[in-house]
Order: sequence, then structure tokens, then C-alpha cells
Amino acid sequence: MLIVEDEYIIANDLGLILRVAGYPVLGVADSVAEALTLIARQRPDMVLLDIYLKGKETGIDLAKQLEDKGIPFIYISANDNKSVLEQVKATQPSGYIVKPFREKDILTTLEISRYRHAHSVEMRLREEKALQISLTDALSAMESWEQKLLNAARLLQPYIPFDFLTIQYQKKGINHSYNFYQIGFDEYKALTLSDLQPMTGIPAEQLLAMQTGMRFGEPGRYNEEAFDDFCQTYRYGQVLAKSFRLQSGLAMPLRMNSNDSFVILFLSRKPDVYRSSHLTLLERLEQPIVLMLERVLAFEEVARLSEQLQREKNYLQEEVKTTANFEEIIGRSQSLLRVFEQVNQVAYTDTTVLILGESGTGKELIARAIHNLSPRSGKILVKINCAALPATLIESELFGHEKGAFTGAFEKRIGKFELAQEGTIFLDEIGELPLELQAKLLRVLQEKEIERIGGKTPIKTDVRIIAATNRSLEKEVAEGRFRMDLYFRLATFPIMLPALRERAEDIPLLANFFAQKSARKMGKQFRGINPLVLDELVNYAWPGNIRELENVMEQAVILNDGQTPLELGRPLVSNLFMASRPTLPPENATRDAEQSTISPPKDLNDIKQIQLQTEREYILAVLKRTNGRIRGSNGAAEVLNLKPTTLEYRMDKLGIRKTVAIDPNTPSTDSY
Repeated sequence: MLIVEDEYIIANDLGLILRVAGYPVLGVADSVAEALTLIARQRPDMVLLDIYLKGKETGIDLAKQLEDKGIPFIYISANDNKSVLEQVKATQPSGYIVKPFREKDILTTLEISRYRHAHSVEMRLREEKALQISLTDALSAMESWEQKLLNAARLLQPYIPFDFLTIQYQKKGINHSYNFYQIGFDEYKALTLSDLQPMTGIPAEQLLAMQTGMRFGEPGRYNEEAFDDFCQTYRYGQVLAKSFRLQSGLAMPLRMNSNDSFVILFLSRKPDVYRSSHLTLLERLEQPIVLMLERVLAFEEVARLSEQLQREKNYLQEEVKTTANFEEIIGRSQSLLRVFEQVNQVAYTDTTVLILGESGTGKELIARAIHNLSPRSGKILVKINCAALPATLIESELFGHEKGAFTGAFEKRIGKFELAQEGTIFLDEIGELPLELQAKLLRVLQEKEIERIGGKTPIKTDVRIIAATNRSLEKEVAEGRFRMDLYFRLATFPIMLPALRERAEDIPLLANFFAQKSARKMGKQFRGINPLVLDELVNYAWPGNIRELENVMEQAVILNDGQTPLELGRPLVSNLFMASRPTLPPENATRDAEQSTISPPKDLNDIKQIQLQTEREYILAVLKRTNGRIRGSNGAAEVLNLKPTTLEYRMDKLGIRKTVAIDPNTPSTDSY
């Protein structure tokens, strides 16, 4: 026993009573300092403690330290001040004896205190075991991390009180922050960075940087002056303390086996609420909590990878159904060889590539070649056609959305950027991307992160971007339809694909390839291509490029009997334009026939000019019929079965000006 009493007579009486009853007395101290010196020499089993002692420190101050050390104590005092008694109660003594006391009072209280202390240890162990089981159940529940951690916080509150709880979790360099603010009894509000921004007056980006900078090597408790030092060291703690009037803290970093880090920070409005016993409890709970966290995180990682593989499988199955019209890059022309050289130069880097060229020149195939030659070839290549989706759906398709983010969002959706993680994403028809989404794509290129619609935190991405367009992006920038900064980001390494008419020497190779492919598919014999047909193919302008050539060869195989070389059946020009030509009113038929009459060609150049003139006249006829409208229902693009961008490109090449709408009562002109 240790007696801490500054009145000699009372201390002497206590010593006599204890010795007679068989309790060894380690010594008598009349101040907190002397008591601590004696305790340092030999740890007592119990302390009898007066409240008012010599010096500035009181018995209540010593009681806090005894509580931290786990040494039970009994107050002996005549004090009945209400505020003092409240402080006494807060220190959780094993007993309280009122002066003056009798021998019986001392011995009875001692027996009761010994019994309570022995059973309190057993009870504490049982409670900690129950708490450990409850925490395990909370963290392994099939709920969101926010809900899991909130349930765990509720369980810890009776043992480690807090007004504000912040949990920082870093996985693979990505910071995840969870903040819970107590607003009532067992009532908490989860706060995101967006919620904290107006409360603290600090931008979310700065708050995120402050959170990331909070590194705790060891557990620590911060009361009174120590909390001021804590706020000076950790700016995020300072901001929270100022915004929520917090005065003490308790930090517990969990030692994970991986490179991940997990820190729990308890904060209270009271200046001295945290004790060593709180840290001791957390240290005893650390190992089971870490084991549970690592098991849950490993399970989630397996589930994430399984989900990723399933998404990739589903995506690739859809890709098989909608595979490109050709499977290999066929040709040996100089223009194509230059493209091959550029592909080899850029494939092994992570540089963003912009593929330019007319529709049907094989931009997707070049994108696949770059991906397949790159270090990312073991991962998925995800493609998305920016022109094929409504503007309202493109953002969700690219970046995904959370459940309930908008009307109809009944479940969480993973966007194409997340699907392409560590792989490549191919953005076809990038020139069709709306301006508001161009800004978000620019952020992906600059910050390497995305944010789902309705999401609360940014998601880091590791994706290579390959974009393609048949538009002149310089012209789009000049006319305000495309962001200049995004254009320069995308065009880090541009590759221009030649049109089919610019690589005429490859046409026979491609024609034979597509003809053989179609013949195999239809189970027909392939007897080659009539040389005159090959000449006709080589001399044609091919406005639809390789895609158009494949369609022509497939049609020729369909008409062929498998016993003779392929024939086109009718002249190529009329085949291409008359097959898709709209049915015009009878009164226009004669005039259109007269306008499309072709004089006999004199040479190869004459043939090409005739082809271009025929195409030009036909487009003008369709434009006249649609009153100059290109896009939309019953527009010229729909009538010609072409993309609007492809039609506009051909019109620009043919010198058809886009200035004035056609009056149906006036003759055909070059404008529309």
C-alpha cells in the first residue's frame, strides 16, 4: 500500500491501521512528486490518496496518472465541493472514504476495492473480447466502407469517447478519408471533403493534401498543451480543431503488413479526455483489427479483380460480335510503310496518340496495333465511339456513375476508363465530344484521375489514351468547337492515315484479301478477280475507303457462282451511287439522268474526274431533296447512309459550299 497524505497524524493513523490488518506499507508521500518517486521505485497494489496535498498538484492530478498506469486508488478526503466531487468521479476511483474515518471504514473499503479491482480486470477482458468480436462483425459486413467504419466508431464510443473521428486509409498511394461528426446521442454525420469545404473555408484539394500529409509513426495522445503542438504539426488537425472547437486528440496508426496505411484519429471538445488506458486498449485491439482489415481488404481485392475480369470478359465478348471489318493491315505502299514506322516508334511509350484520316481508313486497326505492341498488351483495349452515344450518356459511359446519381441510375456503373485500368482506351470520333466533356477529359490527361457521376472522391487512373477523328481538329479549334488545350494534349504524337485512293498499289492486295475472306465465310470457291475488274477498282476514288472496298468485294462474291473470276456485275461508279440513291419523284428522274450522263473517258485522270463529278452531282441532288439539311431524320446523311461527318468531309473535298439553304423552287447550285 502507498499512502499519499500531507497531514502527518492522519498518515500515521492510516499506516498503523494497515500494518495491524496485515497490509504492507511501501511508504508515505505528502506531494504528487514524492508519490511518483516512490511509485517509480516499487509499483504499489493500491494507493490511499488525499485530494489536497503539498505543492500545486492535487490528488486528482495524481489520480489521472495512476489511472494511466492501471494502479487502483481510494480517495480519503473531507471535501464536499460539488465541482471537485465531479472531478473525483471522472477519475474512476476504487472507493471514497470521508474524513474523519474509523478503522472499520478503511478496512471495509479496502476489501471492497480489492474485490472490485480483481473482478474489474476480468470484466474488462470479457468486454474487450466482446468488443473485438463486434468490431470484426462490423468490418466484415457486406456494406460500404463508410457504413462499416461508422458502425465500428459507434462500438468504440463507450470505450474511447470522441466528438469527431477521422480515418485515413492509403492504398497503392491513393488516399481514402472518412470523417464522422457526432451531432447527438448515438447520432453521427459522415462528412466528405465537399462537406468540409464550406465548414472550413478551405478548398477540397488543399484539404486532401493536408490529409495525405498526416503521418503517424507511433500512437499518441494529445491533451491540453500537447494538443497545441499537435495542431502545429498537423495542419489538417488544426483546421478541424478550429472548425469544430476540438481540444484533445488520440491517434492510432495500424501497422499493416502491406504498404497500405490506416490511421484512426479521435478528437474531443474536452481538453484532457484521453488517458493511457485508451491507448492501451487500442494497442491490445490492434492485432485483431489489423488481421480483420487485411482479410477484408484482400477479399475485396479478389472481388474487385474478379469483377474486373468479368467486365473485361463481357466487353471482349461484345467486341467479338462487333469486330472490325478487317483483321489485318494489308499493304506495302510507301504511305502505309510510313505509318508502320510511326506505330513502331510510339507503341513502346505511354504517349497519347491522335490518329487522323478519312472514315474507313482503318484508324481502329492502327490503335489496336499500337496497343498490341505496347507494354500494356497484356491488359484490355477498350474502345468507345464518341459519335455513337447521345451527349447525355457519354459522361456516364466514360467515367461511370454511382447508384442514385440521376434518374434511372438504379445501380453503380463502372465507366470505360475504370474498365481500361492499366490498359488502353481508344476514343474514336473524338471530334464529336461535347465541349463540357472535353474539359473533363482534359482533367483525366492532366491529373490522371476521374470522378464518377455522383461520386464523392476522385479515382486514380493508369490508362493510355489513343484518340481518332476524321475531322480537322485545327479547324474545329478555330471555330470554337474544340478546346485548344485538349487538342495539344491529344496531338502529342499524331499519325495521319492515307486514304485508299492515295495507296492505289495496295488495292489489289486488299481486294483479294476481302474476296477470299467473304468466299470462306460463304463456303464458295475463290477463282481470283477479273483483271479488268482490278483495273476498275484501282481507278476508282473510294470515298468510303477500305470499308467500302470490303463491301464491294463481299457483294461481288455473293453474285459469283464460284466457278469464274469475280465480276462486279455493273460499272463500279453506278454500283456505288445508284445502289444507295434515294427514289426521286418521276418529274425529277429525267433531269437527274441528264445531269449524271458521263462522257467516255479518255485517260486515267479523266476517269477520276468523271467519278468525282458524278459523286458531286449526286450529293447535290440529295441535298436539294432534303432542302440542304445534312443531319437528323431524313437528312442527306441518313438518305446516303453515311455519317454526317463523313458527308461533310466529302462535300468539303468536292467544293460544295455550306452557306445558303436551297430554295426548292430554284435550280441546283453549289451551295446548300
